[in-house]
Amino acid sequence: MLLLIDASRANNEQKTGVEWYGFFVIQELKKIVPLETRVILYTREPLKGELANLPPNWQERVLHWPPRRLWTQIRLSWEIWRVKMGARNYTVGVPEKEIVLFVPAHVLPLVCPTRTFITIHDLGGLRFPAGYSLFEKLYARFATWFALRRAIVFTPSEFSKREIQSVFGKWKIIVVPNGFDRDNYYLINDKEKIKQILGKYNIKSPYFISISRLEEKKNTVGIVEAYKIFQEKMLLKSNLENYSLVLLGKPGYGYTKVKEAIIKSGYQHTIIIPGWVEAEDVPYLMAGATGFVFPSFYEGFGIPILEAMACGVPVVASNRAALSEVANGAALLVDPYKPVDIAQAMLEIVSSSALKEELVGRGLARAREFGWKKTASGIWDMFVG
Repeated sequence: MLLLIDASRANNEQKTGVEWYGFFVIQELKKIVPLETRVILYTREPLKGELANLPPNWQERVLHWPPRRLWTQIRLSWEIWRVKMGARNYTVGVPEKEIVLFVPAHVLPLVCPTRTFITIHDLGGLRFPAGYSLFEKLYARFATWFALRRAIVFTPSEFSKREIQSVFGKWKIIVVPNGFDRDNYYLINDKEKIKQILGKYNIKSPYFISISRLEEKKNTVGIVEAYKIFQEKMLLKSNLENYSLVLLGKPGYGYTKVKEAIIKSGYQHTIIIPGWVEAEDVPYLMAGATGFVFPSFYEGFGIPILEAMACGVPVVASNRAALSEVANGAALLVDPYKPVDIAQAMLEIVSSSALKEELVGRGLARAREFGWKKTASGIWDMFVG
């Protein structure tokens, strides 16, 4: 087999969820792909960091393309065509049925081998159009339509599978759940290190934390409004501590409304936006929190709630999209459109040690069911099946 992988997004320095998916799946495939299989990672620029450490049967191929757009549709397509035509610098005589292309993120090249696989994570661009331009929405629709006709499609949840089929018809779609970074997100008992990391970002305990882009789709405004209600209810319980809210993430679509909501809340001095945070510090910020709040309007999976669960942090999550499927009874589920419900869940966590302990136990058990090794194995099984 000649396995071709689009590693362009996994090679981005500042990764979002989809880029991390590609990174971790590639890292796990390195461990399970046999030596007799030749693997080529296609990138826009040389591989960086751990991604660049390749097994002997793996290689990178940098496909230079000065224009900022259409790298996949033109430059990668040209390279796939060369593979199919048996270009000299590819293995001579590999029949097309032994060539496999894997694209971890949404968009296929226009030229594909017969055996092509792609992961479509969700239909956010269609189902939650407010955060996308007209071009992005039309492009997302075309890319999904094209992928369903040219490739075997993976998706991370039954929810996303239903979404895709409801819009595009009853195509065959294979659910392979996502994982999370077990090496960094686990039950951290080093209280001194947690305290040190909190001091680095001027965060004081106790606090609730939310990790996502600060934007409309992630319901950041709803989190701020819920925090305001929570604080007002806490004033009636003088025996309880004063909690901060930490919003960790980069600004996204609708960030102006987030800033306005913070000022309007009257609690801008206890709402902390650290800005850029070193990746290795994030698990400690998570582990030090009283609770993790993730009432997103739309998610195809929801890796952050697994990360919180693995750190032993109670989770408040949306009852919409894929989050209830991923949580499976291990989180307090709320209506994301009702900040008062989010606030009530936060209040329940700080008011009941028994509930908090129960959520932690359920969360740790649920997180053990997921891992990138399991994800990569499910994908590899389809390649060789």
